[in-house]
Amino acid sequence: MQTHPLLTFFLSLRAIMLIGSAGALVGSLLMFLQGGFFLHEAWHTILAEGDAVQKQVTVPVLEAVDSFLFGIVLVIFAYGIAIGFVFTLPEGYGERLPVWMKVGGVGQLKATLAEVVIVVLIVIFARVVVEAQGKFEWSMLVLPASILMISVALRMIELGSKQVTKEDDAAH
Repeated sequence: MQTHPLLTFFLSLRAIMLIGSAGALVGSLLMFLQGGFFLHEAWHTILAEGDAVQKQVTVPVLEAVDSFLFGIVLVIFAYGIAIGFVFTLPEGYGERLPVWMKVGGVGQLKATLAEVVIVVLIVIFARVVVEAQGKFEWSMLVLPASILMISVALRMIELGSKQVTKEDDAAH
């Protein structure tokens, strides 16, 4: 059976998505490496002499956790793109996957990225608070206000999609 040339062309575009998946995987490795550098910095800071130096270990540890978290999300993205859009899993294999590896589509990947952005912003705000050393300014409230607005917007989108799903189920 002959496949249509247009279908063949569109199926060949999957290779481009595989390049994106590989790029996300390389990016995750870089984030893990960066997290390791932050932990190395924290380790050397805590081994240094003096109490004033030891207080600053919080910032590199927060940055390490932030880097590791983003690296994990990039692994999920790489896997989600490769398995969700490029390759087809063998029959029955999908049920054996952990929940975090089951990607429902681009919307789920976008939601995951948005949630990570919120966590990254929280880590940045925590770093700002630690570095301020008790000298707070009103301008520092911009970041938590932004976090709140993004979180509320995501929640509204989530509730809206659940409402649409309920209406669809009721119609059928």
